[in-house]
Amino acid sequence: MRPTIVSLVVVSAVALLLLVSCNSGDLPGKKQSESEQVQASPVAPVVSSKVAEEQSEVALTPLTVEQRLEDFDYMWNIIEENYPFFEVNKRLNGEDWLANKEEYRNKIAAVKTDDEFLEEMTFVLSRLNNGHTAFISKEEYPWYLYIYTRLGYGFEPWVNVFKQPNVLARYNQKPLNEQTSSDEINKNNNMVEEEGERKETSGNVEKVIIEPDQIAYLGMRSFGGHLMEMDSAEIRDFLKQVKDFKTLILDIRGNGGGSSDYWRIHIVPQLINKPITYNTYYLYRGGDYAEAFMQARQLTEGLQPIANIKDEQLPEMPPEANKIFKNYNKKVDIVTPYQSVGFKGKIYLLVDRSVYSSSEGLAAFAKGTGFATVVGEKTGGDGLGTDPLVVALSNSGYLFRFSLQMGLNSDGSCNEEVKTVPDIEVDPDKSKPLLDQPAIMKVLELASSKGK
Repeated sequence: MRPTIVSLVVVSAVALLLLVSCNSGDLPGKKQSESEQVQASPVAPVVSSKVAEEQSEVALTPLTVEQRLEDFDYMWNIIEENYPFFEVNKRLNGEDWLANKEEYRNKIAAVKTDDEFLEEMTFVLSRLNNGHTAFISKEEYPWYLYIYTRLGYGFEPWVNVFKQPNVLARYNQKPLNEQTSSDEINKNNNMVEEEGERKETSGNVEKVIIEPDQIAYLGMRSFGGHLMEMDSAEIRDFLKQVKDFKTLILDIRGNGGGSSDYWRIHIVPQLINKPITYNTYYLYRGGDYAEAFMQARQLTEGLQPIANIKDEQLPEMPPEANKIFKNYNKKVDIVTPYQSVGFKGKIYLLVDRSVYSSSEGLAAFAKGTGFATVVGEKTGGDGLGTDPLVVALSNSGYLFRFSLQMGLNSDGSCNEEVKTVPDIEVDPDKSKPLLDQPAIMKVLELASSKGK
C-alpha cells in the first residue's frame, strides 16, 4: 500500500473557489455479467434537508468488497460524465486517467479496510492533477459545511449532500435532528468565527509604504470569504492613504484563493476610474449529476450548444472543446468603479505558482484587461468558474469534490492549462526581507525608470 495521501486544509480549503459572482463506465478487471455490474445511477443522491432530518443516524459498519467497488464505479461514472480536464491532464502531465480504470479498480478490490479504501480512492482522484478535485477530510468537513450553510441561497444542493445521513455518520457528525442551526455546527467543530472577529485585524493583510508619496505595497495571503468583512475596512483605509502614489504593488504570491468577491468588491472597484469589460467562457460536459447544482446557481441560464462557440472567434480554444463538451455560456464581466479612491498610478500584481482558484481569477483579469502589470512566475490556474461540485459516495459516505466547468480566457485558451503567464517573469521567492525579494526589486527598478 502506498503512503497515505493527506488532503491538507491549507490547500483544499482556501481553494474552495467561491466565485459567487459568476452566474455565469465499465468495470476494470475481468468483464462482468449484467447481474454483477453496478447499477449505480449517475444522478446525485441529493437528499433534501427535510427528508434527511427524518432519517435516523446511520451506524457505520465495515464496507464489503462489493460496496467499495460500487462506490468506485459511482465516483468513476460521475467524473467520466462531468469532469472537464481529461485532455488537459494528458497534455500537461502525460496522464490518460480514463485509460487506467481497470488498474485502479483492481487496486480498490484488493484493499482490506475502509481507511485503505479512502487512501486508494484519494490516490485515484489525485491522478487528475487538479487542485479542486479531491476527497474531503474529517478536518475539512465542518469548515465546508459552515461556509456552504452560511452562503445560503443557491447552495442548497451542496448543503444537502453534506447532510446526508451516511455522510454525517462517516464524518462523525451529529444527526440532523440534533443540529439546531449552522451556528451550532460551527460551535461543535471549534470554528467559532466570532473569535477572529474580536481582533482589530485578521492578520491577512500586509501594508507597507516603501517610498513616501511614491510606492506602496499591499499583500493579501488569502481571499477567504470569512476574511472579507474584517479586511475590507483595512484595505480601503490604506488605498485612500496611498491614492496619490505613483506605484501600487498588489502581492498575491502564495494566495490559494477563497472568494472572488474579495477582489471584485474590495480591491478592483476602488482602484479603477472607469468600467472594465472582460469576456470569459465556460464549457460544460452536460452530465446529469451537475444539473441540480447548475440550476441552483443559475448556470443553466444563457447556455448555448457548443457548436455555436465557433461564432466567438476564439483562436486559442483547446481542440477538445467541440468534441467532449455539450454546451457553454459566455460571461461579459463588467467591473465598475465603486467608492473609487481615484488612484491614477501604475499597479503591479505579484504572482507565483501557488496563485490558484479565485486568486488566479484576479491574475487572469489583470493580464486580460491590463488592470495591472503581472510580475513573477506562471500561476496555478483553474481560476475561472464556480464552486466545485460535491459528491457523497452511496455506501461509504465519503465526500469528494471536482471542477465543474472549463473556464476559457478571453482568447479562448483554457485557464487551467495555460494559467496566467506574467507580463514580466522574475523569481517570485518571498523568503528574504521584502525589499530584498527579486520581484519587489524588479518593480522598484521599473518604477524608477518610469519616473525618469
